Amino acid sequence: MEDGVKPDGTAPRASDVAALEPGQTVYEYRIDKVLGGGGFGITYLAQDVNLQLPVAIKEYFPADVAVRGEDRSVRVRTPEGASRFDWGLERFVDEARALASFRHPNIVKVLRYFKENGTAYIVMDYESGDPLKHWVMQQRGLDQAALLQLVYPLLDGLEAVHKLNFLHRDIKPDNIYIRADGSPVLLDFGAARRVSADHDMTNIVSPGFAPFEQYHSKGNQGPWTDLYSLGAVLYWMTTGRKPLEAAARVREDAMPKAVDVASRAAFSEPLLQAIDWALQPHEKDRPQSVAALREALRKTEFAPTELRTQLNTQLHTQVQTQVMDGARSDSRTGGEDHSRKNVMGTIMFLDLVGYSKRSVDQQVALKTQFNELVSKAIDGVDASSRIMLDTGDGAAICFLGDPEEALVSAQLLRDLMRQKYSEKLSMRVGLHLGPLRMLKDINDRVNVVGDGINVAQRIMDFSTANQIMVSRAYYDVISRISDGADELFEFLGERYDKHDRAHEVYRLLDQRGARLSPANDEATTLLMADVVPIAAEVVQAIETELTRAIGPLAHVLMKKSVSRAADAQGLRELLSVSIQDPAAREAFVSGSGGSRTGANTTLPPGGRSNPSVRSQPLTQPITRPYSGSSTSGRSNASGVSNFEPAQLEPLERALSQHIGPLARTLVRREAAKHREWAALLQALAAQIDKPEDRQRFLAAGVKLAR
Repeated sequence: MEDGVKPDGTAPRASDVAALEPGQTVYEYRIDKVLGGGGFGITYLAQDVNLQLPVAIKEYFPADVAVRGEDRSVRVRTPEGASRFDWGLERFVDEARALASFRHPNIVKVLRYFKENGTAYIVMDYESGDPLKHWVMQQRGLDQAALLQLVYPLLDGLEAVHKLNFLHRDIKPDNIYIRADGSPVLLDFGAARRVSADHDMTNIVSPGFAPFEQYHSKGNQGPWTDLYSLGAVLYWMTTGRKPLEAAARVREDAMPKAVDVASRAAFSEPLLQAIDWALQPHEKDRPQSVAALREALRKTEFAPTELRTQLNTQLHTQVQTQVMDGARSDSRTGGEDHSRKNVMGTIMFLDLVGYSKRSVDQQVALKTQFNELVSKAIDGVDASSRIMLDTGDGAAICFLGDPEEALVSAQLLRDLMRQKYSEKLSMRVGLHLGPLRMLKDINDRVNVVGDGINVAQRIMDFSTANQIMVSRAYYDVISRISDGADELFEFLGERYDKHDRAHEVYRLLDQRGARLSPANDEATTLLMADVVPIAAEVVQAIETELTRAIGPLAHVLMKKSVSRAADAQGLRELLSVSIQDPAAREAFVSGSGGSRTGANTTLPPGGRSNPSVRSQPLTQPITRPYSGSSTSGRSNASGVSNFEPAQLEPLERALSQHIGPLARTLVRREAAKHREWAALLQALAAQIDKPEDRQRFLAAGVKLAR
């Protein structure tokens, strides 16, 4: 098969007879061959002679009213067809303008459009890949995870089309391509039309994939029309059957439901029900928007399939049952009541590399080996503080206790896999700390859902074989509560997932045998030298506030952080990195979210300490304040910064590289206390643990002062 916008293995259609010949040029494009043709136009593979790049060109050529002259121009066959040709030509150009505004990675990109030869042309990116129907035939084990990875980008692209008030109207396997990197792209917008109340829609139909409203020009067409077609594609992929024509389903629907005929080993019942919903014959009974269908599909991401159950019986017996029993009796996780609440937890998302490409027998063997290693890796973690979810090609393990347990378990699992299976079995790992919802299923077993699991999966997607990636949220917490933990990671920058959501990602350095341990360097000694213990009642009050914000994880973080904090306010700031919601974080730091005990109230002896960190010397003296900072008619007591926001923003960015999102709060607080730039720098530098990082920050601050 040849790569292209459409496969070229079929016989030429009627319109191809009048097509431009190879070697002919239109503007700066040289025609190579015909890729496809239909009732409205002809698509060519061409070369941009200036850039030497392949492109796809669609020519407006309505075969029933147009002919091509010897000079390549397109003319109407009869005078009676002129008005129809002209009307279609203008619509072709108007829609080309709109399509050119689509900028989405999963929609074919329109580069330009122009009029020539008495007709119009649309120039598009030439997409190299396989049509969906060929790609599916090559998949030996298409399952729910692979299907969802394909459909989500298509939904995102379709949503971009709908937002501009357009419909695709011809979604079918032939018009979906799978690129070499595995990403799908939606092609062929020749039938696309703007939704309009004053124009009838032409009745373009692809039997089996078009809904009934497309069979007549006055049908009620909208986003639900494209969703029917996409549902028909998913029906074909999951059942192996082409859907029955919509016109035959209106009076009496004899088409078997996907939930009745699709493989329940590979696809869950909720997923198949969502497909059947999209395929309802009457448009009002379907999802009315992309968002509605996407939400229905997302709820199925971790729904069990028969194959998942078969592959994980042993692991669920050893792990999940222990978790359920422990969760009911363990007071730290809240028992029965807590299982219906939102909590913060660390999620380790794992998948087996190349799993979906194996046969079913191979998958069973791989999953059995994987389950054995997972069981060993998490055996040392209290069963009452971990919950495991099967994801088909891997697992998602939620740690409700110490965040370090997830990192140690991930390292141990990776090392065990390397030692026992070398390159025969490898996995990808993503760690994230985020919100979880604990609830019970129909079998009275504790289950976990929430955005925290989804983000952990996205972080995992950035990793390669046997690589451990962590999110910014997890890094911020682990680096603040564990001495030396930050040295284990390398910051890789901002990455975008398939939904264009940005993530700051860290890679765990491959230091085999490394384990988290307290640091004994001079910086730690200096930072801890003058710490005075915080009163127990103050600690308890702050822990209570933190528990309301993040759940039972607060108890673990408090135990690790209280000895590192200089005073109650410092403790709040140290703990605040575990709160994801910005408003809740600000309220916790200021104490406005609960009792102000431990912040500004009068405390018993020992409740607050003297300044706890000895000032570190600057690498070079600063004898003047930052430009403009000496206009001091502002009172420190008012909490208003003595520096302008434009002066502080670069300082916040510099500090955030070393301590994370807490930088913004610290800079604002210290800026209200200090009038001189040098004093402000020293106060902020004292918050950085590593001496070399502290010196880098001070050097950056000196440059800013200039």
